[in-house]
Amino acid sequence: MPGIFFNVNGKDVNEDNVDPELTLAYYVRNKLGLRGTKLGCEEGVCGSCTVVLGTWDDGENKAVYRAVNACLVPLFHVHRTFVITVEGVGSREKIHPIQDRMARGHALQCGFCSPGFVMSAYALLRNHPDPSIDQINAAIRANLCRCTGYRPILEALYSFSPESGGCCGGNKNGGGCCKDKSSSDEDEGYDEKLLSFNDFPKYDPTQEIIFPPSLRTYADSEDQAILNGNRVELTLPKNLTQFKQSREGKNVISSGLITRFLTSRNPKEFAQKWITTRYVKEFNEVRVEADSVKIGSAVTIQKFADTLSSNLPEEVGCEIAKFIQNFSSPQIANFATWSGAIVSAAKSSISVSDVLILLNVLDAKLSVLTESGELTEVEMEKFVEQKLFETGTIVYAKFSNANNGKLFCLKLGETSEQDSTNFNFAVLVGNKPSRVFVGLGGQPRRLTGLETFIDSEKSYGLEDFYKASNLERNHHSSTALTRFASFLKNETIDEQQGKVNYLQYFKPTTNEFAGRPIANYFNERSITGEALYVNDIPAHNAVHLGFVLSTFPNAEVLNVDFSEALKLEGVAGYFGVSDVPGNNTPGLQIANMNFPDDTTIFADKKVEAVGQVIGVIAANDVSLARRAAKLVKVEYKELKSLVDFKEARDAESYLGDVQHYGKDEKSVNESFEKSSKVLEGEVSIGGQEHYYLETQSSLVVPGEGDELVVHCSTQGTSFTQLMVAEAMKIPAHKVIVKTKRLGGGFGGKVNNASWIACMCAVVARKLNRPVYGFLSRSDDLAITGKRHGVYAKYKVGIDSDGKIEGIHYEAWLNGGWSKDHSEGVTMVMGILVDGVYKMGNLRFDGYPVKTNSNSNTALRGYGNPQSTLVNEGVMRRIAREVNKDVEEVKKLNFALQGDHRFMGGKIHNDALGECWEYCTNWSEFEKRKRKIAEFNRTSEIVKRGIAMSSVRFGLPHPGPAGHGIASLLINLDGSVQLSIGGTEMGQGLNQKMLQVCSEALKRPIESITIVDTSTDKITNAPETGGSQNADTNGLAVLACCEKILSRLQPIIDKNEGEWEKSIREAYASYVPLQCTEYGVVERTKFGVHETESPYNTTGACAVEIEVDTLTGYNRVICVDMVMDVGESLNPAIDIGQIEGAFMQGYGLVTCEKITFNKTTGQLEQNTAGKYKIPRASDVPKDFRVKLLGINKANGAQVYSSKGIGEPPLMMSCGAVHSAIMYCVDDYRKQNGINEFVDTISPLSSDKIRELCSNK
Repeated sequence: MPGIFFNVNGKDVNEDNVDPELTLAYYVRNKLGLRGTKLGCEEGVCGSCTVVLGTWDDGENKAVYRAVNACLVPLFHVHRTFVITVEGVGSREKIHPIQDRMARGHALQCGFCSPGFVMSAYALLRNHPDPSIDQINAAIRANLCRCTGYRPILEALYSFSPESGGCCGGNKNGGGCCKDKSSSDEDEGYDEKLLSFNDFPKYDPTQEIIFPPSLRTYADSEDQAILNGNRVELTLPKNLTQFKQSREGKNVISSGLITRFLTSRNPKEFAQKWITTRYVKEFNEVRVEADSVKIGSAVTIQKFADTLSSNLPEEVGCEIAKFIQNFSSPQIANFATWSGAIVSAAKSSISVSDVLILLNVLDAKLSVLTESGELTEVEMEKFVEQKLFETGTIVYAKFSNANNGKLFCLKLGETSEQDSTNFNFAVLVGNKPSRVFVGLGGQPRRLTGLETFIDSEKSYGLEDFYKASNLERNHHSSTALTRFASFLKNETIDEQQGKVNYLQYFKPTTNEFAGRPIANYFNERSITGEALYVNDIPAHNAVHLGFVLSTFPNAEVLNVDFSEALKLEGVAGYFGVSDVPGNNTPGLQIANMNFPDDTTIFADKKVEAVGQVIGVIAANDVSLARRAAKLVKVEYKELKSLVDFKEARDAESYLGDVQHYGKDEKSVNESFEKSSKVLEGEVSIGGQEHYYLETQSSLVVPGEGDELVVHCSTQGTSFTQLMVAEAMKIPAHKVIVKTKRLGGGFGGKVNNASWIACMCAVVARKLNRPVYGFLSRSDDLAITGKRHGVYAKYKVGIDSDGKIEGIHYEAWLNGGWSKDHSEGVTMVMGILVDGVYKMGNLRFDGYPVKTNSNSNTALRGYGNPQSTLVNEGVMRRIAREVNKDVEEVKKLNFALQGDHRFMGGKIHNDALGECWEYCTNWSEFEKRKRKIAEFNRTSEIVKRGIAMSSVRFGLPHPGPAGHGIASLLINLDGSVQLSIGGTEMGQGLNQKMLQVCSEALKRPIESITIVDTSTDKITNAPETGGSQNADTNGLAVLACCEKILSRLQPIIDKNEGEWEKSIREAYASYVPLQCTEYGVVERTKFGVHETESPYNTTGACAVEIEVDTLTGYNRVICVDMVMDVGESLNPAIDIGQIEGAFMQGYGLVTCEKITFNKTTGQLEQNTAGKYKIPRASDVPKDFRVKLLGINKANGAQVYSSKGIGEPPLMMSCGAVHSAIMYCVDDYRKQNGINEFVDTISPLSSDKIRELCSNK
């Protein structure tokens, strides 16, 4: 074995020498060109890079497949391994059943994460062709998706399980719903499911690619191999003798996961020697003997758990399986070794290891190879306490299989038990003496006093357990001891696993194309790995950027020393503000039609936030560029900073003028004087990270005569074009910006994307080479802006019934260090703060605050979610004061069609009242509320709550942004090429436009394509966002079709509809076959004022939720969402947007935190693992969506459809927040805590525990 031999997708690969630091992901992407393996975090958190590794098990005489994170697996790990990427699973020509069901089942939107889901499911099916629902849930629990809300992914994958059965869809054969959910006559006339998987081809495991015979017959050398990298030499011994002979002076690694990961983040040049246990026979052995089980130290965590669970007594083995199933990532458990896990934890005083506590409670004995080469058996506690891991190497662990006791294990994370472990607890009882351990960091602590007390069998009381254990009283220990007491009493806990029940109601259309739930045209491309995102586009002789970021929140930059970075071979240079040929603040140019933005491309003599870009390093590969960037030394003179939001407010540090909307203070105060009661409150709302799976990415290719082609993951191609042109001091016509698709955007890829493109352009011009700017997840989190956090005060006057007579809002928005969209978000929050309500005399004062933190930007909702949450607090406060249900107070204050908004605009084409009434009845809201009250009366710790919220969103928006542009070209073969100004980012815009064009031209949809969005075809297009783009671009598409057909239709009629013949005849008659048109909303045609909305997208949702007040964890039980989107252009896309928005809104008010260290200014959630977005396990177990389809769409001009995207997020975050507060309020009332709690967001587990504290 001079190097390594493996197989990728059926093709044998020999690599003579491999750099030990090289990952499998970088190899398959950059060496083999398999770009379907995506890089979303490079931390093993998001699952986008998931591939499958197949190995032959000689004992079982079969292949075993496991999903792993390719971004973490070193390439040296795959010797004699079958590597399968998404390209090897299937293609568009021969699509795999998983890919087919996900593509046609609408289980992807932006598509970036989709290959990872495919691979996780693929590994499961290769090992278990008929998986259970629980196995499917477990397989994808570490795959993240920001777009879909997971429901369609789960639905597609559940179809492979015999347990899935099938849903009747509601009201079938007059027998009601198969899930005992109410169905009624109101559901008549609706389709109940977007599609059925019953008609899909059955999965046939015999059709899978076979395990390569070459790997089984490969004659491996018995000699050890040595791999030499730039900084690391790695020895790969084959047996214990070789290992002993070669170990001296080397760092011993097993999987190499942690060592390689940490080393890759060390920028300096060094020389290290490693030796791995990966291919040593003795380290990989599993031996089951009469009285014991021995597991080699190179065995993976998952195989370790599987071995123990199947060979130890049932009451021990089953608990081990359940415990490890909550391991934060199955991909990591499939690759990391158990020995690596315990050694890493033993070296740390803060790391809490599930594997380490298992070995302790099971009284494992470790066989350790000492420094002298002897094998010695030691107890687990001795191994850690005497730090034997510093000189010895674990060969195997031995477990007694004669134990007939019972095992109890518990782990707690920040957001759930499936999160990274913060605390764990394990007890083995039945064989006296019992063994009790608690994990608090490092070696678990043994609780001998509790062991003695348990064995005495005196009592199972919490106070007695505390006294015996001597544990500190906190929520962790309280949860552990409470649940352990239940375990001893044989009380079962509802695990709440299993199938999600889902229904999607919509009214079928009579149109041929527009209005049908057609799968997105590029779904098959994305699901097979064929779809290219910016970082997938190949470029010859390109360099990559590494970003030099500020480490101070406010400081003068005295000097930048990049000399050490330039010494690295392959580094092409350092570039900063002095290299910008034009304007370093291009957002201030006069051509910028948005709010002026003073964001600098590169810091100019001063930095104002940690993470601000000072300069960039260009190098031949991205790893080298990032390494080199860390070697750049920056000398600062620290200045006083305002990181803390409150300090900045108190200092009146503002980014722009204070904004005032509505009545003057005198009028509002007069209404207060006439009111029966005047109430006041304060609201605190945190920010939110976009967490698009594709990080900010640009590729700039220099051309002749100062021309630049910019491939950019941007929501605004024309905006990016203007910014690059201004920065480069060239006319915009020399810059072509091309965007094929985005891997998610949510508002975060307008300004932010443009600054990265500008940096790439500067370097491209300097070096005359293509330049990639692809942010790592940690850099993306550090550099880019988030949703604006808000602190608000309100003063509201009400009558005796709770009707609002006047209200005064004051809101301070955390804008960060530069303007960006802060003035715009402040404006939108202000002018739309009344939302769904009629509030009498209203005044809003908005303060865009400057802090020394990320420059906050647009994010789905753009100020509306913040005002929604403020108003949720207002309504809860009023309801408490007048002793009414919150929903009754909300309904009392609704503004309905024909009423006027507080800014004077009339409400047109609005179905808010209908949506609210329908949702109230459909969800059986009152009945469920009574049942919840009964439940809460007898449940002290677990509380349930239910709430309704609603949304009104006026569309399309007034002003220059409310128009669209489209171009239509018909080729002589009859095929049609459509171009629009909007960008496709997973919201289905392109698919909707294809359906609009297809309907208008009466042509098959497959005969029309959209290649990309590009400024050489469409220029001056507004940014894509605001939920209006199907309207604006759709109007432009219709205008194009109308213009083309005005001269083409007579020829078609003459040729009796023969399209291709008509096109040739039109060409010969000089009839234009291409055109560009604007789409403009005809407000006057519908009697709508220029500043009014022609129609409103409205909706209502009911959310039932459960909160464990001990842990602070929540669980969504049931969601019913009703929305009026007019006549949907594509119900599958619209329902997908609703479900995705729900989960994003859920994350906003629960698990997603944005906090900064007040001293250092650093974002505390600065890695993918620290920022928590919802997972598939958070999906409501009962999730119903209905598109109401009533005739309130008069102002909707594109086949009577209404915009979607942002509106459902507002009502979801409002309903989820209020449902959780229902639980909190019930607990507080039951425990004699009477103080009202206003809106606080997010309601994270620690915040819920704080609110439910009896102190």
